[in-house]
Amino acid sequence: WGEVKKLTASDGAAFDEFGISVSVAGDVALVGAFQADSFKGAAYVFERNAGGTNAWGEVKKLTASDGAEMDWFGWSVSVAGDVALVSACGKDSSKGAAYVFERNAGGTNAWGHVKKLTASDGVEGGMFGFAVCAAGDVALVGAYGADSGKGAAYVFERNAGGINAWAR
Repeated sequence: WGEVKKLTASDGAAFDEFGISVSVAGDVALVGAFQADSFKGAAYVFERNAGGTNAWGEVKKLTASDGAEMDWFGWSVSVAGDVALVSACGKDSSKGAAYVFERNAGGTNAWGHVKKLTASDGVEGGMFGFAVCAAGDVALVGAYGADSGKGAAYVFERNAGGINAWAR
């Protein structure tokens, strides 16, 4: 094991907390920066051969289309194949949300937003999205504050309720 590349955000600023969460699958890496842009947050997609052999170049900065200060978008990230899952556990008074992006949504390699996931029984302080994991057609989203602090994990599937519906 030897270091081959140090990844940094192309627009990084002090205290963005770039690297708070990381995920890699094959030739794709996803890095969260939950304090970027006044705590709206961001996540960055890197690909191994972007810009040259083994170059690990930045290909996309992901943000929430409805992003607001203190959302903490990028607190937790997960990538699996052509799917990126990014949490925003501070969204809506910490009810939280998670955002699904797909590589070819909106164009070749565009990494476009396809779905915002929320808990059907979400409450303030639920922290939905504190932890996320994507695997194939399944997304798992943790909410440690759910059910009066007992916590919960929510399972979503890509084609539940229709093609690319990402429902639970």
